[in-house]
Parts: sequence; structure tokens; C-alpha cells
Amino acid sequence: MLERDSTIELSREELVAQLEQEAMRRRGVSARQLILAYRLGRLEDPGEVADLLALASLLPEDDPLLAAA
Repeated sequence: MLERDSTIELSREELVAQLEQEAMRRRGVSARQLILAYRLGRLEDPGEVADLLALASLLPEDDPLLAAA
């Protein structure tokens, strides 16, 4: 992770690792399961994980994490 002024740059690996860790800690599911539940409209109180959904939106649509979601 590089920090420049107030900008933080994450590699794909760092971003996915953070998503996986926090999805498991907060909801007990993988990042893929969290994203899929959100996309299907089945994620209860998505506001609680809005930061994780915002991080996931930084990945390209063809990213392997999002491909099956």
C-alpha cells in the first residue's frame, strides 16, 4: 500500500485481502458471497458494509472475484 498525500493506492491483492477479511469478520461470509447477496438484493442492511461494497466497485467487472457474483 502506498500513501501519497491523502490518496491510498491498494494493489488488487491487498484490496481483495481486505474485502475477504472484513466480509468474514463482519458477516461470516466470503467477499464473493457478500457481493453476490448484494447484487441479488438479499444483503440485509447493506449500509453496514457500504465501505466494502465501495471497495469492491473499484475492481473491474471482469475481475475473478466478481465474475461469479
